[in-house]
Amino acid sequence: MLNCKKPIGRTVMLFGSIGLVLLCILMSVQSATILNRALNMRYTSHMENVLAYVEHNIDRDDLQECLRTQVPSEKYNELQKQLNLMVDDYELTYLYIMLPMDDGLGTVYNVCSATSEAERAMGETDYPIMYKLPDEYYTQQQLVPYLNAKSVRDAYSVINVSSDEYGTTRTVCKPLFASDGTFVGLLCADLNLGELKNSVNVYIRASIALIVLASLVFAFLCGHWIYKNITAPLRLLEERTREFAENSRGKRDLSALTFNTPDIQTENEIQSLSDAITQMSEDMKHYVEDILAAEKRAESAESEIVDISRIAYEDSLTRAKSKVAYDEKKIELDKMIEEKTAEFAVVMVNLLDSKRIDDIYGTEAGQKYIISGCDLIRSVFPYSLVYRTGDNDFVVILEGEAYAERDELFNDLKQAFHEAQENPQHEPWNRCAGVAGMTEFIKDADENSSQVFRRCEMILFRNKRIISQSAN
Repeated sequence: MLNCKKPIGRTVMLFGSIGLVLLCILMSVQSATILNRALNMRYTSHMENVLAYVEHNIDRDDLQECLRTQVPSEKYNELQKQLNLMVDDYELTYLYIMLPMDDGLGTVYNVCSATSEAERAMGETDYPIMYKLPDEYYTQQQLVPYLNAKSVRDAYSVINVSSDEYGTTRTVCKPLFASDGTFVGLLCADLNLGELKNSVNVYIRASIALIVLASLVFAFLCGHWIYKNITAPLRLLEERTREFAENSRGKRDLSALTFNTPDIQTENEIQSLSDAITQMSEDMKHYVEDILAAEKRAESAESEIVDISRIAYEDSLTRAKSKVAYDEKKIELDKMIEEKTAEFAVVMVNLLDSKRIDDIYGTEAGQKYIISGCDLIRSVFPYSLVYRTGDNDFVVILEGEAYAERDELFNDLKQAFHEAQENPQHEPWNRCAGVAGMTEFIKDADENSSQVFRRCEMILFRNKRIISQSAN
């Protein structure tokens, strides 16, 4: 008898464990890097979009006159109100227009600064126009990048300022000039990056925990499967085959043969199995039966994989496409944009009143409300895929014929929601209310699908705010 120097189970478990540890480390590092980069790009793009919207609504000549007279005009007051609303709506730390002075003293004057709802609750009021900010707000060194940003006319400047008290703050700014070329201020949006750091840290900890847990579960299941399906059966098969080969020589009645399990150890189970199989040629029928049974198991496993794939790509409640399918569609759209073949529009829908239905009529009615809303959307866009991206949120990608008829279909959607609400014969959970936004891919402006989706989100938020204001 030979000792088994390289048992299959131990070898597989050793290399599998090393691979899982390396996989955990690599996935954690990669996830943290990708998330940090994605959040930085998202926050910066978000701030640039906010500044672009504010800049579009500023009358620079009127602002220049206000600076000269230090008397707010009607347009200035409207600008102040707009900044106050947007700093909270878009979750910014600060939103303001400043006038930095290149005097070597770090002097900065306020042109127009937003006062958040939290600041107003603490009794703070809007800074007056041309109010000189306290010296401790900016050092001359901190003011240098803001002064440099004055010369960048057609692009946004990104400035990261570190402070012991407030942590790191990211500022995105754009210079403003009157029609005569006079510099009237630096439009700025600030965001404290502590939130970004916290988000990354929470994600990393959660990812590591999930990866480690999944790896341990996988290692346990894999080890159990290897032992049950490879190591033990191969050893048993090898032992029984050797005994069978010895007992079957010269015999024709194979059904009378039995397999006994002697205590046999070999250099390698697979090698022993190979030697034994050469002596089992007369029993090939049994091996064919085993192969057919294995094929049936494989077909069953393949069927299960198809079912799992369908579950992953389909929302269980509404039967709309899932968030996984939505993310893959965005990748497909990005590829089409890169290949210059993209032509599509995006419709985003938010169902209103679902919480009210849920609270009044119960959870089942709340689910019926969401299903009814999804069915309504599908009825308007029968040839387009509908994705459920959140509890009450749906996205429709319009391509081909639907893209050509996008404006008519969007109007049909609004009319369908209106008719559903106004129909007295409907049950409350069938009287769906919704707000929608639509935008299309702009070939020469949009570099990727994310820009289109962000623009559509802003339109949806604006429409939702309009509905909320009109209701109040």
